[in-house]
Amino acid sequence: MTDAPATFSHAPEALPILAGLQSQTPEFAPHGLRPAGTRDWLLVMTLAGKGHVRAAGQVWPLTAGDLLLFAPDTPQDYGAAEPQGQWDNIWAHFRPRPHWIPWLVWPQRARGVMMLAAGAATAAIAADLRRMVEVSTIPQRLRDDLAMNALERALIGCDGVNPLLDAPLIDPRIRRALDLIGEGLAQPVQIDHLARAVGLSRSRFGVLFARGLNMSPQVYVEFLRLGRAAQMLMISTWSVGHIAEQVGFPDPYYFSTRFHARYGLPPTAYRARGARVA
Repeated sequence: MTDAPATFSHAPEALPILAGLQSQTPEFAPHGLRPAGTRDWLLVMTLAGKGHVRAAGQVWPLTAGDLLLFAPDTPQDYGAAEPQGQWDNIWAHFRPRPHWIPWLVWPQRARGVMMLAAGAATAAIAADLRRMVEVSTIPQRLRDDLAMNALERALIGCDGVNPLLDAPLIDPRIRRALDLIGEGLAQPVQIDHLARAVGLSRSRFGVLFARGLNMSPQVYVEFLRLGRAAQMLMISTWSVGHIAEQVGFPDPYYFSTRFHARYGLPPTAYRARGARVA
């Protein structure tokens, strides 16, 4: 599978993960150029050779063991370092599970453009990503879960080489707010009330939240609600309206609209697609 950067403006919304291996050839030098980014996350790990990424007017090299991560809606400009050189990589477009968000805070080269050097963990992380690619193309019922589990293992491995882990990435008050959001997801979430509950002003709460999670509280709440709804659609026989209510959307039509915007399918079609994978 090849990531075709020139024409691939957005990853297919219906898939939770799209992944592949890429190798530079005399006829093909991988290059991802998406000025508007994608609506999902993009992870690229260099296996061999040399690549590069451009951001904020600068260029950073990518060599074996380097991991590149783009946040959603971040301009992407990356590729092989030399037209006739070598650049082998593994890539994955994915929509993270809600509990992954704190793991995706890496050193930034520019806003939304992050990099890590895997170092001694290169072989283990690469093995997990190869497993992700392998199972993501298998036509079986648990394909998507197996691929996501392999990616999760890789991201856990990345945490072990993340130099930011020694820094206070997420303020304890924000961690408490995340717990409160998760516990009361079916209820209306008032940012003012949430900020007061953890002893912060609304403005300071917003700053600390965005600093720790790279998204606003409102975006995170919807992200969590829609992610939980997707799980419910796959494991329950509840109606779409009941699921919408359970995750905090009193209006089923608005829920369906937001779900479609995130996953590229209305809730009923998303459930049917999962049921057809056998």
